[in-house]
Amino acid sequence: MDAAAPDPREIAAAWSDPKAWPDAESVETIQTHLSQVFLVDDRVYKLRKDVDLGFVDFGSRERRNADCLRELRLNRRLASPVYLGIAPVLRTANGIRLGPVAEELADGCEHVVVMRRLEAGRDARSLLRRQALDVESLEAVAERLAEFHASHRAEPGPAPAWREHVYAPMRANFEALRANRPEGLDAERLEALAKRFDRAMAAAAQDLDARHAEGLVVDGHGDLHLEHVWLLPEEPPLLIDCVEFSDELRRLDPASEVAFLAMDLRFEGRPDLAEAFLAAYARATDDYGLFRVVDLYQAYRAMVRAKVAALAAAQSSVPEEQRREERARVLRRIELTESLLAEREVGSVVVLCGTVGSGKTRVGRNLARQGAGVPIVADRVRKHEAGLSLTDRSGVVPGDDPEARGVDAGLYTPERRARVYAGLLERALAVTSSGRTAVLDAGYARRANRDAVRDWARDHGSRALLVEVRCDPALARRRLERRIQKGVSASDAGPELLETSLARYEPPTEWPPGDQVAVDSPEVGECRVESVLEALGRRA
Repeated sequence: MDAAAPDPREIAAAWSDPKAWPDAESVETIQTHLSQVFLVDDRVYKLRKDVDLGFVDFGSRERRNADCLRELRLNRRLASPVYLGIAPVLRTANGIRLGPVAEELADGCEHVVVMRRLEAGRDARSLLRRQALDVESLEAVAERLAEFHASHRAEPGPAPAWREHVYAPMRANFEALRANRPEGLDAERLEALAKRFDRAMAAAAQDLDARHAEGLVVDGHGDLHLEHVWLLPEEPPLLIDCVEFSDELRRLDPASEVAFLAMDLRFEGRPDLAEAFLAAYARATDDYGLFRVVDLYQAYRAMVRAKVAALAAAQSSVPEEQRREERARVLRRIELTESLLAEREVGSVVVLCGTVGSGKTRVGRNLARQGAGVPIVADRVRKHEAGLSLTDRSGVVPGDDPEARGVDAGLYTPERRARVYAGLLERALAVTSSGRTAVLDAGYARRANRDAVRDWARDHGSRALLVEVRCDPALARRRLERRIQKGVSASDAGPELLETSLARYEPPTEWPPGDQVAVDSPEVGECRVESVLEALGRRA
């Protein structure tokens, strides 16, 4: 190793002077607890600090350089266009300068990660704060994560070790806050919260074990908060700056991954967007069980951010104004954690009732986009349980007679229809148990199926609300024709099924008037759901 090579403190001091970048038009610096980041024209250079914080050790050049390589490799999974390479830092006659960008380490040098500088203000937090973050973008993030998680499964390991793997970082957050407790955070309040966390962890043990047994473990991003989500025009969502320094912190339940972004949206005062994002991820993955544990994981993620803010507030190298802001963030994160661990009443179940093509899925989607419900779509459940892709149009279960298709055959035998309706309720239980509203998107054309939901709701302490979605048959036919032409829907229903659907439909006259609303589904514009929200005790 070259003893004359500059170390991180020397590099940071030199590069903080704009004169160190003689050809640059602009230079900005950002401090974190682990790195100093230099934004120079259209590039970003990330320099690791010489620190050992317990959960991460950058106390030697070898460790820092190895982490640069890890960051490059791992972040290219979700943001390949951003991560350009690594570069050595050289001592020259003209001062401390950047060497050539490469894929490998140069001998005896400190290195930085070199990134493309993204368009300012296009990170999700900035978009949110200027009211430019839309639900559609968050749905795209959810779908991107669903694809990523499906292709990056991780080895769960033994169940007892997994539970400790989940709990250890939760406890470590409190240890770090005790050691770096900022002014304004009362020690008794912190200890009371630690006890509440212990109780919540114990209560979730069986659910965590069940998810482990299902193999719901991924090699994820690990640090998915709003500032790491970038939404640029004409590009898919870019998810940057994963946890590269710890394989164990990236090996997680996908519910923990999505909980981070949901928690951050909630922290910014948008619980509706948080719920819409979670609903979109559950829909994309058929993982409704995440709602049994996601609030515990949100609380954990809030404490992670409280810990990070406390560490930054304790560092003398961080400007005093930023340290004051970080101390305030600690208290706000504590408040959020307390609210996430609060007990909730059992949630409601909404039954969407109507013929094919009536617009039931539109109603469910609109409720989800307002954070007012978690749609569970029968067409998607049917394909998941049959092991078919969502756009498979065969109408036949693998292994069955390929000619056995039709209104009451193949995927649509009475027995398989019954299993789908049972599957809706199995998924709904995880949703309502968390205090959320489950929205069952199926025909519910028969009274017997509707009665089964009312009985289920009574047995599980939920309120059941029926929403009849009405639509002119001519409009329903046009919708079904367009759906088949596009070929992207999970539904197999085409215009040829409309007459059968109309003939078999049993109007829900048996449903109590106080627990029933009707929604008209227009041809132009979105279905209005104000009446549903009012019946649920909400407002649009």
